[in-house]
Amino acid sequence: MTRYIIRRSLQSLVLVWISTLIGFSIYQMAPGGPLQFLDDDPRRTQADVERLERVYGIDRTVAVQYVAWAFGEDWLPQTDFWRSGRCLNDAGSCAKGVVRLDFGRSFSFKGTPVIKLIAERIPATFTLAFTSLLISVGIGFPLGIIAALNRGRWPDNVIRVSTVLLNTVPEWWIGLLLLIILGGYLGLVPLGGMCTIGDCTWQSRMHHLLLPATVSAIGGWIGFSRILRFEMLEVLNMDYVRTARAKGLSQRTVLWRHVLRNAMMPFVTGLSGIFLMILSGSVLFEMVFSWPGMGRLAINAINARDYPVMMALFVISSFLGILGVLMVDILYSVVDPRVRYDRTVA
Repeated sequence: MTRYIIRRSLQSLVLVWISTLIGFSIYQMAPGGPLQFLDDDPRRTQADVERLERVYGIDRTVAVQYVAWAFGEDWLPQTDFWRSGRCLNDAGSCAKGVVRLDFGRSFSFKGTPVIKLIAERIPATFTLAFTSLLISVGIGFPLGIIAALNRGRWPDNVIRVSTVLLNTVPEWWIGLLLLIILGGYLGLVPLGGMCTIGDCTWQSRMHHLLLPATVSAIGGWIGFSRILRFEMLEVLNMDYVRTARAKGLSQRTVLWRHVLRNAMMPFVTGLSGIFLMILSGSVLFEMVFSWPGMGRLAINAINARDYPVMMALFVISSFLGILGVLMVDILYSVVDPRVRYDRTVA
C-alpha cells in the first residue's frame, strides 16, 4: 500500500507539470493580454508598449516565460535574450518560481504577490464551499434513505417530485430571487459580503453565510438524495440483505452495516471531483452574493488578462483535482475490503 501511494504520488506530480504546460500555452495563445486596454488610450506610444512589455516580461518567447514562471528568473542564462524582463517587486530581486511556491506578482493588483492574494481569498471560498457541502450531506442523505425505505409511498413521491422541480431551476436564479425577497423586501438576510462592516463577529459571519451556503447546497443534496435512493434500492434486493434479515438482525443493523456501506461506493467515486466542484461552483455564487473569495478573484483576473493570477488558480485547481483522484483510490480500500493494492496492482 505504501509503495502504491508513493508511485501514484509521483505520477500525480508529473500530471500536474503536464497540466501547467498545457494551461500556460493556452493562456499565452488567448487573444488580448495585460496591455489590451492601452489600445483605447490615444496618448500611448509604441515606446510605452515596449517598455511595459519589458516590465511584465512578456516580450520574450512563451518557452522562456514558462521557464521563468515555473523555475524562477535565476534559472535563466545571464543574457539579454533570456532575461530582458524586469522583475515586478520592490526589492528588484527575481521571482523564485512555482517550484518554490512563488507564483510571481499580479499585473492588475499593483504588483501584489499572487500567493498573498490567494491566501486572502482561500478562507472565504472554503468556508462557503464546505458549509454548503455539510448542508448537502445533512439534507441529502436522510432524504435518500427515507425515499428508499418508503418506495412508492407518499414520502418517496414528495421527495422525488420536489427534487425534480428544484433541479429544473438554476441555483443562481433561486439565489437572486431569495436575495430580492428575503434581503431586499423583508430585510431578513444581508444583500452581500462576508460580514457587516465594523462587525465581523462569528454571529455576523453566520448571518451572511446562511443564504449563500443554503442556495449553493441545493444541487448537492438533490444529487446525493437521488443517487443514494437508487443505490439503496439495488442493495436492498441483494441476497445478503435478505439473509441478514432472515438471521433476525434488526432493521437498523441491516441498514447501517450492510445496505449503506455498499451503497456508498458511488459517493466515493464522486469524491474525485469534490475539490474541483468546490472551486468551480464558488465562482457563480460568489458573484451573485458578492462573496469575497477565489471565484471573484478568478473573474477579475480573466477580465484583466492577469496571467500570474490565472495560472496560480489553474495550478491549484489541477493539483486539487489530481489529489481528489488519488484520495479516491486510497479510500476504495477502506470502504470496500475486496480492494487491495499490492505489488501486482498498478
